[in-house]
Amino acid sequence: MKGTMSELELSILRARSIEALKQKARRGELFLTVAIGYVKSGRNRVEKDPDLRIREAIDLVFRRFDELQSIRQVHLWLRREGIMLPAVNYTRAADRAIVWKLPVYNTVHHILTNPIYAGAYAFGRPAAKSP
Repeated sequence: MKGTMSELELSILRARSIEALKQKARRGELFLTVAIGYVKSGRNRVEKDPDLRIREAIDLVFRRFDELQSIRQVHLWLRREGIMLPAVNYTRAADRAIVWKLPVYNTVHHILTNPIYAGAYAFGRPAAKSP
């Protein structure tokens, strides 16, 4: 009987914590990690990174996309020109360290499709389309 009650309590606690995360996300205050080019400031705020080099690299990706109209072509152009993009490396010693490396396709795709760069807050996965 004790074991059953303990499992029930654990499932209730788990459900409450998940619901608390969802409520925070609905308010637009849940930021587990932030996209490159943005930093957390305060408890519930996200601002553009003060590092000009990072902001210019992200802007370059968007400018080239405006010209080329293809994520793949932007990726190939960045690689061909040897342009490195910033990436975040989370370590125990330093919470957030920026490293510069040649972009892979997924990095460019993430930058160009992430809603935060358009000024929108999004949490979770998109809903599946029904047939």
